Amino acid sequence: MKKEKNIEQLFRRHYAKMYNLARCILSDDDESKDVVSEVFAKILADGVVLMPGSEEGYLMRSVRHRCLNLIAHKSVKERVARLLLDDADVILSDDTDGRLERLMLLIEELEPPVRKQIFRLRYLQKMSYQEVADELGVSKVTVFNHISQALDWIRKQFKN
Repeated sequence: MKKEKNIEQLFRRHYAKMYNLARCILSDDDESKDVVSEVFAKILADGVVLMPGSEEGYLMRSVRHRCLNLIAHKSVKERVARLLLDDADVILSDDTDGRLERLMLLIEELEPPVRKQIFRLRYLQKMSYQEVADELGVSKVTVFNHISQALDWIRKQFKN
């Protein structure tokens, strides 16, 4: 109960600064609000104890890191979209079905097996990074690394 009261006080004291920082980085009101809420939710969930005098720095760094992770996540999504579509001409091409079929075959060839599983959960079942991490009992960083390596490998296969 006391912990929740402390979090509430921190929220009231630092929300505006945290939101403004997120808004500067993301340029999106809703995403910025979500980022600030996620920072406080993580503090509560992990039982983080903030030392007086260092709390603002910790909160602002947490917002910054969460924003950068969100941007990196978007970057991966854009890479997949480019990989699948290459450019707008591909949509109109007769070769689209062949490219999609080849992509599906390449996904089946991903190694190690956990990389294939992560890629399928993320893009074929449309799970978030956190959902994939929870499902497989790994960290979000592990999910990101496997997705990144899988995309690099698939891109190389398409270029060959």
